[in-house]
Amino acid sequence: MTTLAPSLVAASLPPLERQVLELIAEGHKDPEVAARLGLGTVSRVRYRLDQIARHFDLEAVVRPQLVHHGYACGAVPPPPVLQPLLLDADAFSLVRALAAGKALTAYARRRGMAPYQAAYLMEKTSARLKATTRPSLIRHAWQRQILGPRAFAADLAALHAQRPRPSETGWWLIVPLLSGYRLAAPATGRSPTRHLDIADREEALGAARFLANREGYAPLWFTQPTQPGRPYRVSWGRRTAVVQPRHDLAAEPVLGPDRRRSA
Repeated sequence: MTTLAPSLVAASLPPLERQVLELIAEGHKDPEVAARLGLGTVSRVRYRLDQIARHFDLEAVVRPQLVHHGYACGAVPPPPVLQPLLLDADAFSLVRALAAGKALTAYARRRGMAPYQAAYLMEKTSARLKATTRPSLIRHAWQRQILGPRAFAADLAALHAQRPRPSETGWWLIVPLLSGYRLAAPATGRSPTRHLDIADREEALGAARFLANREGYAPLWFTQPTQPGRPYRVSWGRRTAVVQPRHDLAAEPVLGPDRRRSA
């Protein structure tokens, strides 16, 4: 997996540098940034970006990487999150490559793409995320929980690491919880058993209710932790030996939100 942040150094930036990076992340071009901050010329904007890269101990000024790094280390407040968005494998790997500071040409070469194919993928991915610039693509990826510390982003990365077939991603489900969103994938021949680990019991039961009776998510069962502090597990697909006590949700219907299951 591509490393997205080579070194999370000091989490603060001087106010002017922080403002420059925030405006770049929002999709503003250098002349707009210079005008808004009273910097006079675009060369002064670029000087500030160079200072930001030095502060982050990065080798070069790669704007998408600066934005991602700023969010990841807390130097810039991350944008408010929106409902997550699913990306296919190519678009997802492109976003991660940009966040890691890779050029589009390097990405195309590594993926065995022609330059026009990579350019088309960039255009299509930007349109999907409603981004106008490459730095703003990273901002929108954080908003849509494709990047960042949210559990959904980790689920998405884990599932894409398994190299799913294109047809499989169409069956992935975004699971809404009170604490955020999780991503679930159907059980398949290559992954006959799937699960979600969720800390809160009621949220785990809510996830089970959401997934119950959907194609690719049966049989489905609920496993309680044997030790305090361990998560509850919602599992589906092929049954395996389970040492933890569990509720069999195929035998018992999942209860509605207005009823309670005894522990």
